[in-house]
Amino acid sequence: MFIGFSVSNYLSFKTAQTMSMAASKVARHKEHILCGNGKKILKTGLIYGANASGKSNLVKAIDCSREIILDGLGEVDINKKYFRICGECYKAPGVFEYRLITHTGKEYSYGIAISYAEKEILSEWLIRIEKNGTETYIFNRDIDENGINFTESEIKIKDAEEKMRWEIYLGDFGENISEPMKKKSILSDIAERSNGRQGVFSEILDVFIWFQSMIIIFPTSQYSGLNQMVEDEQIRNVFSKLLKYFDTGIESVESKLGQMEFDKIFEGIPKEDAEKLKARISNDIGDGPVMFKVNSQVYSLRKDGEGNIITTKMMQNHGNMQELFEYLDESDGTQRLFDLIPLFYEHNGNRVIFIDEIDRSLHTNLTRKFLELFYKLTEEDTSQIIATTHDNNLLDLDLVRQDEIWFVKRKEDHSSNLYSLNRYKERYDKKIDKEYLLGRYDAIPVFDDGVLEDLNV
Repeated sequence: MFIGFSVSNYLSFKTAQTMSMAASKVARHKEHILCGNGKKILKTGLIYGANASGKSNLVKAIDCSREIILDGLGEVDINKKYFRICGECYKAPGVFEYRLITHTGKEYSYGIAISYAEKEILSEWLIRIEKNGTETYIFNRDIDENGINFTESEIKIKDAEEKMRWEIYLGDFGENISEPMKKKSILSDIAERSNGRQGVFSEILDVFIWFQSMIIIFPTSQYSGLNQMVEDEQIRNVFSKLLKYFDTGIESVESKLGQMEFDKIFEGIPKEDAEKLKARISNDIGDGPVMFKVNSQVYSLRKDGEGNIITTKMMQNHGNMQELFEYLDESDGTQRLFDLIPLFYEHNGNRVIFIDEIDRSLHTNLTRKFLELFYKLTEEDTSQIIATTHDNNLLDLDLVRQDEIWFVKRKEDHSSNLYSLNRYKERYDKKIDKEYLLGRYDAIPVFDDGVLEDLNV
């Protein structure tokens, strides 16, 4: 479960801004409350704001920090990702901190601070939080006043072998740390090297897996969770029914074996680009099928027993099996649903989903139905959705709790300010969609008519 996130000095976030999923004393929609480690946690977070306010930057901050945590700074582009309006912010660290509960039910605070100038990790910490509020540093990585790296831990380890391994691992991030290790997170390094051993190593692996299982969907995302649909008829039937439920005009999704050889799908692409794409696709194909968009067409690719690549094309039936439609024949809204629908069958009961512009290309009634269906299908699990949106139709206290609604406002210094609707203590019967458009909660566009004077408008 996702409890909260804080970010500072990243894109439009200058000072620390925090989003909390901790439930308040709001009485309505108790079915939206999840329980973990003695805490009440919300199932949904909807984020509103004007264009260029910083809504998407919040999701980008989560995506960027996740990549740093899992893959290291060497694999992540952080060039000019600091708050650029302030020239001095280049020298200041970018800081990201999470509160989370793993599948084991244990709560942690995990944070990481990076240097934009040196392109290295400055500090990193993992804290276990008990039900009574007691905190234990599993590890704390930092740099002292002399610029020397060090690591500390409050964990008491009785097993001699485990203790020795633990000290060796932490020592790799100490005074004699190598240059590659300065760019790597302790979390990923220990998770990868420990092979899931018991004790403290299993705890770290659990936190690492939590970050791995996180789903992040941007407007440009493609085919997330579709791979298993290619050869699984049951999942394909579920997908087809949901497409029909959302009134796309599609009766079913069909799996059609492609007659094209693997090399031919790259025709028309410059040779150098084609070779790079071909190599990446070949490396990504494992035991199961993988979806790729190549040359404006969608293919599912897999390897047979001899290592040959087999192409499968997913086609849509609009009522005539003799005339099937390709992905690119579908509307932008239907294509968006291809990204979102897998969320209904792919979750594992403890999946955290971040969606930037959940309403992108979707009718307002469809977006609402999507959210209602999410609530219905995940009643028995702890799945969460945190999404940015412009859809005022979702600003309805009959649909969501007021502590599930957040706003992002661009301040005078062009930095982003994040705050909850809950600060306004609105009545349960308040028409907050109208109040929002009237400017009661800020976070809406403000038009300066003065700039049009020279245009005689």
